Amino acid sequence: MPMNLANIDLKLLVVFDAMMAEGSVSRAASRLGMSQPALSNALNRLRLLLNDRLFLRTAEGMRPTPRAIEISGPIQSAMRQIEEALEPTAFEPQDPDWTFSLAVSDHASVVLLPLLIEHIARIAPRVSVNIQSRPNEELPVLLDNGEIDLAVGVIPNLPRRFKHMALFEDRYRCMMRQGHPLAGRPITLEEFLSADQLSVKPGISDISRVDRLLAEAGLKRRVATTVHQFLAAPAIVSRSDLIVLVFEKMVPIFDPSRFYFCPVPVPNMQVAATAVWSDVHSDLPAHKWLRRQLAVVARQLAAEYGGDDTAISAAG
Repeated sequence: MPMNLANIDLKLLVVFDAMMAEGSVSRAASRLGMSQPALSNALNRLRLLLNDRLFLRTAEGMRPTPRAIEISGPIQSAMRQIEEALEPTAFEPQDPDWTFSLAVSDHASVVLLPLLIEHIARIAPRVSVNIQSRPNEELPVLLDNGEIDLAVGVIPNLPRRFKHMALFEDRYRCMMRQGHPLAGRPITLEEFLSADQLSVKPGISDISRVDRLLAEAGLKRRVATTVHQFLAAPAIVSRSDLIVLVFEKMVPIFDPSRFYFCPVPVPNMQVAATAVWSDVHSDLPAHKWLRRQLAVVARQLAAEYGGDDTAISAAG
């Protein structure tokens, strides 16, 4: 009948392992930082548990019994496996088996992701990165169950159990086709609010981020069309008189011969992009490494845009 492991004190197996290695009560006690009486007491408990004397006193020291010799190999192997299991997994950037999974917003995919991929390819070319596009509403579950290592984007109102790191700030700009009736000059607040606009609303939220910011200012715009994929916005705007709000750091990807950009005539139309992760992963060496790389490219992004943004320490 198998022995009930609940009756076994792990410390007794540590004592047994030390006795097999040292062959002496005094040396085993010294190795474990125990007194000799305490070690002898532990050894007696193990003898009772296993119904065997385990070690016999001889002129050459404590000689293991046949039963002790029989179990020493499996116990030593089990002890080493426990030690390895309790140690944090070592991370080597050159290990080809490492794949990080990130949920990255459209915004961060354009602004930050190219820098991150370029950076990782240069310093750790064997590390793989799996990028997912997920709505903010799904992120808590994905982070909790470990399906993603990090989420990157403008992610407000997450539960406090999640850790976060600031990456960059951005502001909205009005985007319209060249030839639009309002193109060629800054637009007024009245023109902005009355113009037909295209709303990009990823996820299942009832209100877009832009409309939430406007509501905080006591304003409401006219939304003529709503889409859930940002990729559709430029094509729609290029063939209509709709205005869409895009992030300033995304402007360089658009053809200036086709689109006109101007400031949004509303103050405080800014957002902060962050990296978010489960606290469970905070101390994992691989996760710490990934966060350090994000901090590096966030500082690079800030430098490219004149140092307006500041990335905090990746140790948070």
